[in-house]
Amino acid sequence: MLMVSVAVVLGTLQSSFPAYSVRPISGVTIPGLPSVTSHICVDQFGYLPKESKVAVISDPIKGYNAFDHYQPGAKLQLRTRDGKTVLVASATPWNGGATHGDSGDRGWWFDFSAVTTPGEYYVYDPTNRVRSPIVRIGSRVYDGVLRAATRMFFYQRIGTPILAKNAEGPWVDDVAFPQDKFTRSVEAKDSESRVRDMSGGWMDAGDTDKYPPFNGDVIHPLLYAYTDNPVAFTDNFGIPESGNGLPDILDEVKYQLDWLLRMQFPDGSVPVKMGNIDYNGKYPLSLDTRPRYYGPKDSGATIYTCANFAHAARVYGKFGAWTSYSAQLQSRAILAWDWFHSHPRTYKTDTGEIKSGIANRSEDEQDRMEAYAAIHLFALTGDSKYQDAIRQKVGKSRQLSEGIWSPYEAGVSESLVDYTHNPNADLAIVKRIRDQLANSAKNDHFAPPVEADLYRAWMESSNYHWGSNTVRAGWGVVALLAAEHAGLEPATAHRLRQRANDMLHSFHGVNPLSVVYLTNMGKLGAEHSLSAIYHARYGAGTPFSENPPPGYVVGGPNQSTSGKAAAGNPSIDWLRSQPRAKSYADFNLAWPESSWELSEPAIYYQAIYVRLLAGIAK
Repeated sequence: MLMVSVAVVLGTLQSSFPAYSVRPISGVTIPGLPSVTSHICVDQFGYLPKESKVAVISDPIKGYNAFDHYQPGAKLQLRTRDGKTVLVASATPWNGGATHGDSGDRGWWFDFSAVTTPGEYYVYDPTNRVRSPIVRIGSRVYDGVLRAATRMFFYQRIGTPILAKNAEGPWVDDVAFPQDKFTRSVEAKDSESRVRDMSGGWMDAGDTDKYPPFNGDVIHPLLYAYTDNPVAFTDNFGIPESGNGLPDILDEVKYQLDWLLRMQFPDGSVPVKMGNIDYNGKYPLSLDTRPRYYGPKDSGATIYTCANFAHAARVYGKFGAWTSYSAQLQSRAILAWDWFHSHPRTYKTDTGEIKSGIANRSEDEQDRMEAYAAIHLFALTGDSKYQDAIRQKVGKSRQLSEGIWSPYEAGVSESLVDYTHNPNADLAIVKRIRDQLANSAKNDHFAPPVEADLYRAWMESSNYHWGSNTVRAGWGVVALLAAEHAGLEPATAHRLRQRANDMLHSFHGVNPLSVVYLTNMGKLGAEHSLSAIYHARYGAGTPFSENPPPGYVVGGPNQSTSGKAAAGNPSIDWLRSQPRAKSYADFNLAWPESSWELSEPAIYYQAIYVRLLAGIAK
């Protein structure tokens, strides 16, 4: 009778949630273990042995789950997977029992940092007879996660088949858009003389178009992820190039760089983007035979590509197998630089005729990227003209022009920190960079005390917009940079490293939804991850609508989502009335629901998350 009653209660609970909401995990999900609850939030992949380990216990007060209350018992336990109790302690109320503004929850913290022995554990509440998801402690708990997150880029490939031997699951696909070898100019659609090979590269996001300017937030953080933690990126990530004796992350980035090389015109310029001029897509993508088009030459696309080539030339030049490739990247970067400086800038090249994101870059954005390109070209060549450009434009960076070191553009702005290690750097600029990092570390709008946020992952309220998970990872990355490069006292550096860890934990389940913000991670240890993304290959109407590949990072909570329900579909208006951190739904419907504002992945979301994870998984 008890089991029937529990089933009835759980069924009633689940049916009370609005359409497409992230439902709590509950019941017996692992045979032999107690029922699990979403009210005890932990990193579902685990913790490094020496870092702080704090479970967040939640009691929803506001939001779509406000009826689902929870009160922890007087004592909680940390148990090994086989049931042995290794720690007993009380949970501490957060902020005196106050309701957390971003989530609408009140809560408690259960600190089990004292436990450092590698193994599998769970937090158990003997009063309520429920447990947290499994927790792993160990030095390699993130290895599988990093591999899955990096493999996302392989699944994004266009122009190569996704073969079964590499797919590691049912996500196979024939070659998509082979017609990219014959891409036409949108300015002269019928001109055979302007047809160009623009094949290869990655889908930008859930859409299949490709945007050179958007790669400023992709290639740089991936290259820095590798240079910061090269031992994490092995040659066995299961991509076609695995086993060639070279790091798979660089093999994967090279796939994108090869496409950018094809995008560049002989004079050094780069078109603003390429793709389709209508929304009449087909599934599978191999059946989509629409002609593809490239846009006009664009100064923003050119200087962004210049910076990518220059940075990559430095990294690939460290490998004998890529010596000539590095030289090619360097010469192409210089060619782009020269075109950029000998032609008028463009700001409205992208008219939107090619769908769907607008890739124009403003004057300030181009100035900032010019500084970053100059940093890498100066490191490559030592030419004083690049040093002059650094002096003129580096102050335009968001990191140096705003009150604190910004989490926006965090991946490419690591170039500033990179510059401080150049022995020929301008010492005044080096001091300015380091001072800004150090001063930011003291600012509560950069890294407030951990007690400022119930879920230990504070963000500005304004950060909960479309693609909020980019900012979430960015906050972690900039905290790491300050901890490692600002010359801080040990206690402050330790606090910032812990902030970076906590931002990572917020991706992995320590959040108001108690969900992992990556897709389909059950085989990698997560008991509650997302199952839907807006995506041309894996979205609604495809065989993988509820079974996308593992490792995709979604856009994240967005209180300003504009979606409306289609006729006959359940309302999604509830999303806009949620506390900021609960404004998310696990669905993948197209217009008018416009789920892309929440659940669409993107290569730039992915890249900054990989950068954060690589910086922690050392």
